[in-house]
Amino acid sequence: MLDFLKTDPIAFTIPIGENGFPIFWYGILVTIGIAIGAWWAVREIARRNQNVDEFYNGLILVVFVGYLFARLTYVLLDVIDGNSGQYSGIIDVLNIRSGGVNILGGFVGAFLAAVIFMRWRRLNFWHYADVAGPALLIAQAIGRWGNFINQELYGPPTELPWGITIDPRFRLPQFADLSVYPVETRFHPTFLYESLWLLLGFIILLVLNARYRDQWRPGTLFGLFLVWWGGGRTWIEFFRPDQPAIGGSAITYSMITALLIALVGVVILLQRYDRLPETGAAARRRRRRTMKPKPRRTEQ
Repeated sequence: MLDFLKTDPIAFTIPIGENGFPIFWYGILVTIGIAIGAWWAVREIARRNQNVDEFYNGLILVVFVGYLFARLTYVLLDVIDGNSGQYSGIIDVLNIRSGGVNILGGFVGAFLAAVIFMRWRRLNFWHYADVAGPALLIAQAIGRWGNFINQELYGPPTELPWGITIDPRFRLPQFADLSVYPVETRFHPTFLYESLWLLLGFIILLVLNARYRDQWRPGTLFGLFLVWWGGGRTWIEFFRPDQPAIGGSAITYSMITALLIALVGVVILLQRYDRLPETGAAARRRRRRTMKPKPRRTEQ
């Protein structure tokens, strides 16, 4: 169904150097996704009466650190999976153009960078987090189509009508035997599953935000984003034969990370609305506040 959309991963080549400098569709689509996400986030941050310039400053830092962590996480998982031989030096490790990235690791790095930046600039963390969540959903929903062009991020074989064919040179080792998996074999379009899930989440969060922005406590939208994103990625991992698994199980490291992200979202929602059980110290502080004697009112 989607095979007619296949094209060369290289969009065009800049005539620089001996062989030129190729520009890949993947990078173009990721950049478009980030631009659209940032456009929406800037409009929303202005509605929340926060500093737009500070958002742009933080965005540059977060995107850079996020991609660095995404690449390092990908390399780490690749090494765990037994593919350490292809990384001969720091250049190979950091060269995003020579391999993949792991969005979950990138998110963790970007989150840490954002927390440090906002504490340094004394910004309201929850307002900025609320706009970052939906922005990431739409950015990744668009960027996932770069995986389709690269013929990656596909699942196991399927007979479903929306399955996609994968050229032999892009096949995972377990699907490389053409006597078992002929050229016409179709595979689950995992990229499409995730892209649709992310797009749906973006639309739902936009509708909820427009209706409840002034009623919800800051941080609510971010918590919902984590639950939606992490929960969806946990499910998507069952269609990711390219991911390193733990032992001989169907559980992958990314699946565990995604599930933890969803659970963090639940904790944030509970914390934002004071639904978490109080620790002993917190309970004592609350009792001291309630037991503090009120100042006497003197007659005038």
